[in-house]
Amino acid sequence: MSTSVAPLLAGVCLTILALLTSGVLGMHFLPPWLEAPLMALRHHTSPGNAAEFAGPEAVLLQQLNNVDVSHEPEKVYSLNSAIGSLLRSSGAEHERVVQHFKAARDAAARGSDPDSLLSAHLDLAEAYTDQGRASDAHHELAVATGIMPNHFAEHGFKLNRGHGRVKFELGHTLSALRYFEQAARNAVKPEDVVRIACDSAVAQTCIGHASKSLEPLRGALEVLQAAKKAGADSGMPAALHTSLAAEVHFRLAEAFHSIASESSADADRISNSEFAEAHYKKALHLQQKSSSFKPLRDLAIKKGLARLRQSLTQDLQGVLQPALHCPILPRAPWEKAQPVDVEDPTFITKITELWAEHKYELATSELKAALKTHPRPYKSLQAAAALNMLGQTYRMQRNFPQAAKQFRQALHAVITCGGADADVNSQAVKAYEGLSDVKDELPQEDQHVAVAALHQYGARAAKLGIPVPVPEGKEDPMPPSAQEILLL
Repeated sequence: MSTSVAPLLAGVCLTILALLTSGVLGMHFLPPWLEAPLMALRHHTSPGNAAEFAGPEAVLLQQLNNVDVSHEPEKVYSLNSAIGSLLRSSGAEHERVVQHFKAARDAAARGSDPDSLLSAHLDLAEAYTDQGRASDAHHELAVATGIMPNHFAEHGFKLNRGHGRVKFELGHTLSALRYFEQAARNAVKPEDVVRIACDSAVAQTCIGHASKSLEPLRGALEVLQAAKKAGADSGMPAALHTSLAAEVHFRLAEAFHSIASESSADADRISNSEFAEAHYKKALHLQQKSSSFKPLRDLAIKKGLARLRQSLTQDLQGVLQPALHCPILPRAPWEKAQPVDVEDPTFITKITELWAEHKYELATSELKAALKTHPRPYKSLQAAAALNMLGQTYRMQRNFPQAAKQFRQALHAVITCGGADADVNSQAVKAYEGLSDVKDELPQEDQHVAVAALHQYGARAAKLGIPVPVPEGKEDPMPPSAQEILLL
């Protein structure tokens, strides 16, 4: 193919589809290989195919079915690339997007246009990153870097942004920022300027420099406003404009929320919280009216707004941190982990959010990771708090034997750490009541162990002045036998 013709074909396909649907373009303008399937779709002459291929990508999927994969790689590349772009913009599931971009990459590899091949690798890398497969994206970008296209400047932005996003997802935040800065210098299209401002804002907020992201994000809003005034001349579709605006307001909300959580002065905390709330609301409004609705972003916006409001309504000391997505580097085996403060309001809120979303396996993983930062045998109030939450997580899953085990360990940790202050009493009550409640759901042998643990705790707690609650409507169980005590 001539230079850069194949990459443009994907955009041509999308443009033809849009113009045909609107009635601006007539059938006589179409190339022969697109005319037949478009006519079939327009006049609904093939109900079976219409059912098989639903959505705006239906025309291109029908055409793809009739292409000779081995002899027409350029056409296969262009169609798969166009379908992948349509699916991504419509908010389709990531696996379908990846499938078509992989097919586009394989077809481009069989062709002769290096620009198409580079573009295909970059599209697939972006799809992998969106899917959470940063290692796969890294591989695609490594291959892309070795390709020598005829028009490198056209790919510079996507290449640098792709590297930045992968570095961020792998925990190399500072390196990601350097790539984002380079991408910003390559950004020409309004949507590219907006996207890179949002990428940089997330990274800056994660490293505690949220204030540095405010000016670029405000600049992104100005770019969007100018594009809206320009209308169709700007080249930015209304659906894309709405989606990008929602993203910018969300990142502004996270930035102000983060600044508020770090503010020591009441006036600063209140004003930044108000800014954050306003941007959360605007982002939520735009997200819900967007034609490409993104459930995960919608959930993230609601979660951030809920955390902010919880701080303001419950009179907490300070503002809960926003629910940021900040990947970190894996800890080397020889590095000592810092103890996790499981009684920190932000950590507790994170676990309760996972409970509310029924993400019990993720909550279990978070709690086990926190427990690993505390020495065994557990003998601290922090460990008792984590064990109580872990027991509650298993209880929600109706895994009563595991729940009982965690509550027993929590009782032991409370007794070992000693004392009788309010925090100790609170964790003692949670562990005792938790074990009492799940006891009857256990097998007979495990019930004996639970009874023994409750009595052993009661005997020790009485000496320390720690309360021993008796669940309402239940009598204190019979003292354990020597054999039951040995089971502990």
